[in-house]
Amino acid sequence: MKIKAFRMKKLFTVVSLTGGYCELNCSHCRAKYIRSMLPAPGPRLPRILDALARRGVRGILLSGGWTREGILPVEPYLDALVEAKRRHGFVFNIHLGLETRREVLKRVAEFADIIDYEFTLSKWMVNAVRGLPFSPTRYLEALDAMLDTGLDVVPHVFLWHPGSSRELLRREIAEIVDRGVKKLNLLVYMPPEGDVDARIAEELKGLASYVRELYPWEIYLGCMRPRAARQVLDSYVIEEGIVARIANPSLNATRLHSGKLEFYDACCSVPSKYLDLFREENNGVRSGGGMVAGRGFEPRSRGPEPRILDR
Repeated sequence: MKIKAFRMKKLFTVVSLTGGYCELNCSHCRAKYIRSMLPAPGPRLPRILDALARRGVRGILLSGGWTREGILPVEPYLDALVEAKRRHGFVFNIHLGLETRREVLKRVAEFADIIDYEFTLSKWMVNAVRGLPFSPTRYLEALDAMLDTGLDVVPHVFLWHPGSSRELLRREIAEIVDRGVKKLNLLVYMPPEGDVDARIAEELKGLASYVRELYPWEIYLGCMRPRAARQVLDSYVIEEGIVARIANPSLNATRLHSGKLEFYDACCSVPSKYLDLFREENNGVRSGGGMVAGRGFEPRSRGPEPRILDR
């Protein structure tokens, strides 16, 4: 069976509900990633979604800046998103953050097909990087609330970050396995300076194999991983059959393993039942698409320009 490779180009795009603004302003990002997304704050959202539908977009990742409580402020947009789902049939996935309110989660379930959920039990990640004033157990509480509401959740776990260890990784995977979540997305921390050293990049191979031993279901390799990690890790997880899906495989990995890959113009978390909507007709080795090869979560194009969308 071929490994599914994903690169956003025309059929899928990323929208920030907060534009370039983030209350949390985490130390490793400082809102730079959301500034590369299509901004759709406030009353602009319905017009932008209508314009995207006219341009043939079929799927949208809803993201944006978090509040100081670690939550995407989606509540003001719920009615508009439910209506867009009804009118256009978009495949929606969303970065909700640490949302636990059942009334909000039930409304999200009316339009969202998948929840991309960054999961960690690292105090370093929660308190030092995110600057959140609570324990990592809040991440478990949010995961449980989403699952209890019936949402389809893909936990995203950091294969490596400066505060990580094998024991931490083992505990994180164990919590996901205990809850029967059958999809897992692996990330690699993007340092503020933009890359990791060669020693860490090499260690990622052993960590990926370790996760494969611990986790019995589908593993994805997500788009957040530095250039050095891509050069080492991408070919390895394809060769070893560790992952079922990979976002933005490096150009070298694509050339070496083109016969093992089938390409989709979408986010790698898209539910299997929708994949045919996003299959690329030409599964060539060109790396062009929505993401810049080797640079992590940085869309090459953030979609239609706002001046066009607001007409």
